[in-house]
Amino acid sequence: MTDRDYGLFAAQVRAARGLLNWSQADLAEAADVHRVTVMDIESGKREPHDPTLTALVSAITDAGIAFTEKGVEFRKWPLKNCAPNIGSRRSKARVRGR
Repeated sequence: MTDRDYGLFAAQVRAARGLLNWSQADLAEAADVHRVTVMDIESGKREPHDPTLTALVSAITDAGIAFTEKGVEFRKWPLKNCAPNIGSRRSKARVRGR
């Protein structure tokens, strides 16, 4: 990928999160990467390594978003249970803390 491609990828990741109504933390959890990694990639501070790139794309596509030449879009509408179990660890931690 060129620098331009990484910039485009960063914009597509932000757009995909917007379509899914995911925070950076949600995407990080779904992709099993650190939130700071998502933040740095989206801001252009870091170019993703191949395994990170694969993890991010997989998490986003598994959630129902397609990467296209024009950007990102829903693969199918309406979405039906496309999101992975985001927040399950956080929810369990909250329950234990009560």
